[in-house]
Amino acid sequence: RRDQGKEEAANKGAPPGIASGPEVVGKVDESTWGKLTPEQQTAAIDELKKFGEETRAKVNGNLVLNETKYFLFYSDLKPAEATQWASMLDRMYGKLAGLFGIKGGENIFRGKAAVFVFAKEQDYQNFQKTMHETDAAGTAGLCHCFGNGDVHIGFFRQPNEMDFAAVLVHESVHGFLHRYKKPPTIPTWVNEGLAETIASELVPQKGKRQEYRQFAISQLRERGTLGSDFFTADRLEGWQYPVAQLLTEFMIKQDKKRYVAFIDGIKDGMKWEDALTQKYGAPKEKVVAAFASSIGI
Repeated sequence: RRDQGKEEAANKGAPPGIASGPEVVGKVDESTWGKLTPEQQTAAIDELKKFGEETRAKVNGNLVLNETKYFLFYSDLKPAEATQWASMLDRMYGKLAGLFGIKGGENIFRGKAAVFVFAKEQDYQNFQKTMHETDAAGTAGLCHCFGNGDVHIGFFRQPNEMDFAAVLVHESVHGFLHRYKKPPTIPTWVNEGLAETIASELVPQKGKRQEYRQFAISQLRERGTLGSDFFTADRLEGWQYPVAQLLTEFMIKQDKKRYVAFIDGIKDGMKWEDALTQKYGAPKEKVVAAFASSIGI
């Protein structure tokens, strides 16, 4: 619909099939964050594999497990394709680990992240409804982040390979941020901005990055604002996704270490405004003004 020009401007720019911002399900247990013992990791993996077997029994008996260092990748795709996508997720993890200074191949997940990819959209919808009591209509992927530290991510294999790959990475970034350091939730504009940044780097589509950049800039010029709820909304409007990406790229380019310190501050319990001022080194108004200047506004 976007390619045919049928979408409203408010929705244009949003990644195909992206749902609302990530939410934490269930009461948070802080003891499940941080470095876990090998025994705790093994027990957590066993729990996730049990959930995987329940999914096979209730949703799709053709699911096959492809286990990587960081992910339990269940799918009914052809083996070669399943291996391809599972490997992409490990590359995504490596990229984020590099950004956040996670060394030595440390696994921050509770056990591993459980990923489910279905060849058919109906199986994906049934999975979300049956296993998570979630209406996933209109989405191509969802990340479920749990208070005990678990991460479940589900998708269906969209016909467009690049769209599917981008959503696969995008939602998995949410899972990583959920597990990073401590339980506090990263604000939607930061979460979505980083997810889009990593997805665009790992899934480059010829001309798309420049197209979205120009679209974001044109929207900002026309509106004269990031949007009244850009910093507070649980879900961004479509046009705000590429804006969040541009802002994230700008902040990282200005100072990657301070950007990581900003995320760390939030995870350590600071309000994001305070973390931005104290850890990144500039209040919101100054960051926005510098960002606007960088794109000629």
